[in-house]
Amino acid sequence: MYLDKKTVQVVDSFIKKNGLHSRNEFFEKAAENVIADEAIKAGGDVMSEKLAKAVENVSEDNAKAISKGLFRYAVQFEMLMRVIAKTNHFTDDELEDMRWEAINNVRRTRGKIKLDDIAKGWYNEK
Repeated sequence: MYLDKKTVQVVDSFIKKNGLHSRNEFFEKAAENVIADEAIKAGGDVMSEKLAKAVENVSEDNAKAISKGLFRYAVQFEMLMRVIAKTNHFTDDELEDMRWEAINNVRRTRGKIKLDDIAKGWYNEK
């Protein structure tokens, strides 16, 4: 494989900053990510495997921090759900439709959907 000097320098710098052991490890991870991205685009399920690998490498302190963060997030989310429930009256069918739309959006966007985009789409539908 041939790379220009600047690219090699950037790769070497990345390797040092991120604690990788070699260029080979860098390119292996890069290839895995490209393959995973393509699998996701094709509708495959590689996220659970990637998540499992990431969880295996989490230290106990980081796991506690993640757990605390998820708990705070869940509390805020629950509060938001309660506000929505008290101010709106949705039928069971409407809720089920929203749930499936949300599932499909998260899958399609890999969780990178903005509230602004949802609001624009929501108002455009009416």
